[in-house]
Amino acid sequence: MAGATLERAADRRSQLSETSMTAMPVPSHVPHDRVVDFNVYDPDPAGTGHDEAWIALRDRAQPLVWTTANGGHWIATRGELIRSILADHQRFSSKVLMVPREFGISQLIPVGSDPPEHLQYRALVNKVFSPASVRALDGDVRAHARDLIDQFVGRGQCEFMADFARQLPIVVFFKLADLPFEDREQLEDCLRMLLHPTSAEEQQQGFASFEDYLVPFITARRAHPGTDLISAIVSGTVGTRPVSHEEAVLLCTSFVIGGLDTTLALMAFSMRHLAQDPPLRRLLAEQPDRIPDAVEEFCRRFPIGVNTREIRQDMELAGVAVKGGDLITMPQILHALDESEYPDPLRVDIDRNWGGNSAFGHGIHRCPALSSASARSRS
Repeated sequence: MAGATLERAADRRSQLSETSMTAMPVPSHVPHDRVVDFNVYDPDPAGTGHDEAWIALRDRAQPLVWTTANGGHWIATRGELIRSILADHQRFSSKVLMVPREFGISQLIPVGSDPPEHLQYRALVNKVFSPASVRALDGDVRAHARDLIDQFVGRGQCEFMADFARQLPIVVFFKLADLPFEDREQLEDCLRMLLHPTSAEEQQQGFASFEDYLVPFITARRAHPGTDLISAIVSGTVGTRPVSHEEAVLLCTSFVIGGLDTTLALMAFSMRHLAQDPPLRRLLAEQPDRIPDAVEEFCRRFPIGVNTREIRQDMELAGVAVKGGDLITMPQILHALDESEYPDPLRVDIDRNWGGNSAFGHGIHRCPALSSASARSRS
């Protein structure tokens, strides 16, 4: 069920990285004792286990290592280093969001922008993701969740991804953006080409497909803006000028990705764990006020991102001389597995101190919906 879907997603990611699987020459400034051969998109080619593969890297690697895969780049392997890099936009640029460099989604905004533009782009959507706006969706989201469950509860079973996970977050996003729900399959196809392409050409086709879909809505909302996400974007300003057509397309595309793909993956991992943990299921059923704690721990334990940054200038980092222009990835799972921050990190423990995990980033690029969700869950 959820596991099979996650395996297919991993297969698509590994197809993407096959174009850069040839080991790249190690740059002269990289110490030999920091070099590994590790593909962050396919960490377990031998099939020994996903978590086990990351743990093996954690245990044998220093805090900062260089991999020859995917064009060659640094990997941060410790939670403290990952957190500090993600929070430091002055020394680490978001202009490159993915390795290898040529397979980028870096034109997306605001995720692929740096200050001062980044903060101006974020300001466009702050109101849409305010705690009050998110709370206003509660009734609709709960009602749709009940409707979905009613469709399969009589069977006593379901295919979680198809019957629930692929439908609930899409409804939430479509309500935020005021898009017709019947278009969900079309957007899913666009999303697959953009995030899980088999070539750079397919990824660009994904961008073009998103633009073709979004342009009619962008044009209509410019003429008659409402209170939805797209209207907030197209009616806004960047500094003193109106948002351009290209910016509107890229901003809307960014939020489609965040609203659909990321949420879907987290739901899949969380439900797979709950299926294997009857005591936790019973506890949450009997004490629903603990659900927010469980969600926070699921975010800590099952992060799905591999963030990339471009180093802005020559510097020393974690005891190594790095060069401006080098790329560095921060696999969020390595923060989750850092034993110095999370004792027994593989265990899901909803009583643990979960503050500080990297599931939704840090600093100015922290997910704009996260603060709203946390405020809602604690209110």
